[in-house]
Amino acid sequence: MKKTGYHIAWLIIFLLTCVPLFSWEPYDSVIAVVNDLSIIESEIDSKFDQLLKSKNVPRNRHAYEKSRILDRFIANALVQETATDEAIVVSDRRVLGYIEEMLKQHFAASIRDEKARDREIARMINRLEKRLGGGTIMDDKKLDKQIDEFINIIEKRLKIGFNEYIEEIRSQIMREQVMSIAIGVSPPGKEEALDWYKKNRAKLGDEVWVKHILIRPANSSFAAERDANNTISDLKARIQAGASFEAIAQAHSQDPESAGKGGDMGWQMLAEMDPYFAGFINSLRGRGTVSQVFKSGTGYHIVKFMDRRPTTFDRVERLIMYKLYNESLLEQFRKWVMRRKKESEIQIYMTNYVRV
Repeated sequence: MKKTGYHIAWLIIFLLTCVPLFSWEPYDSVIAVVNDLSIIESEIDSKFDQLLKSKNVPRNRHAYEKSRILDRFIANALVQETATDEAIVVSDRRVLGYIEEMLKQHFAASIRDEKARDREIARMINRLEKRLGGGTIMDDKKLDKQIDEFINIIEKRLKIGFNEYIEEIRSQIMREQVMSIAIGVSPPGKEEALDWYKKNRAKLGDEVWVKHILIRPANSSFAAERDANNTISDLKARIQAGASFEAIAQAHSQDPESAGKGGDMGWQMLAEMDPYFAGFINSLRGRGTVSQVFKSGTGYHIVKFMDRRPTTFDRVERLIMYKLYNESLLEQFRKWVMRRKKESEIQIYMTNYVRV
């Protein structure tokens, strides 16, 4: 008996001292099941927390908004199931193709030589692919710093983690592929696009033709902002004294796309411009007018206003086609999801789920 008590005592001591090793993980419940796929409550909670951070949601709308998030997860589960049946796989390299375009815009000003920029971006994409795949990576602190700074910008702008953003891109590509197989939506015709243009011409605004000089602050410090402002103010003074706007732009502008053309941006839609830039330009009148120094989201500018005209159909035809195609695709996707829901076994365990 004493021996048994001795063993029990040691067993209790062992269990108490091993609590950190064998502590229970918090239970993550299944909030819905779509055929054989489970949706976990923490995933819904995470998306809902992101929603609350991005906008004010009244408490009496919480259940509704959370239910809509679950609906999106159910739709994604149906897409994933169909993708598996159709052997659709979206590789890391394909996802990174989207990131590559973002990197080109990000480094457009800091690496002005196009070939050098493409080489650097290729190195970054290869390194990101190895990171995502968990492969062996050689030490390169400079490259890692560039990548981490870019990732930090993405995470701050979108308010989600970079890996989560990667998976959202992957899901979007997968959905597009599934839809192309399951639905096969035909693109709109030119007549349909022209009809939309005629009905909505007033909403499209104007196109403007401007030339500009851009000076970017070296960083976000007060000193860098002051230096950039002083530099462009000096350039403005030289133009006022009679120097050629185009020559100054070609020699000093930090916009790699327009500097070589004397700052000429060609015809641009106001709706496609940086909001601060467009807002300032929209107030300009008079051909050849040179603006005061002003700041946009990209840096400090001087603008030479050349002309204005209503947005032409040729300018927006592709955008209208894309808009109409996506609207049709989204409507067909909605119908496809409704049909697949009826064909599937779906169990929802969410408390206070709001049906629509």
